[in-house]
Amino acid sequence: MSDSLTENVKHMGGCACGEIRYGFYEPKIAQVACHCRACQYAAGGGPSYVISVRRDVFRVTKGIPQEFSTLSESGNHVTRTFCGNCGSPLYAYNDAHPEFCAIKVGSLDEPGNYKPRLHVWLSEAQRWHKRGLFTVPFRRNPPMGPPTGKES
Repeated sequence: MSDSLTENVKHMGGCACGEIRYGFYEPKIAQVACHCRACQYAAGGGPSYVISVRRDVFRVTKGIPQEFSTLSESGNHVTRTFCGNCGSPLYAYNDAHPEFCAIKVGSLDEPGNYKPRLHVWLSEAQRWHKRGLFTVPFRRNPPMGPPTGKES
């Protein structure tokens, strides 16, 4: 893999004002909607829709995002990035899994191919959020391994 994503990038995104740009290669590890309260704050109300990729295939190609870190319920630091100019949420990472990056779907140049496969932290979802749209629901984080259908 070359250091420059501008030649071989599969997907690109950035903030609303164009100050921050990023790119990443396939594959997507997961497509998730997280309903935890911290993600609701970060998303402005509803769940946070993210695509997870390996951090070694992700690069910021323009600008320097601002960061805000919080402590998760499990005691891990979660760092959320955003544009310091326009405030657009961009991506997040967690010190429990430093090898992954969770890219905010709204920051993708082409978000139309996204479809959440997992809905996590439903125990904190707002009552008004439609439950019928969920594919594989989890009250909290999913267990490691394939879903069994008994997670909710």
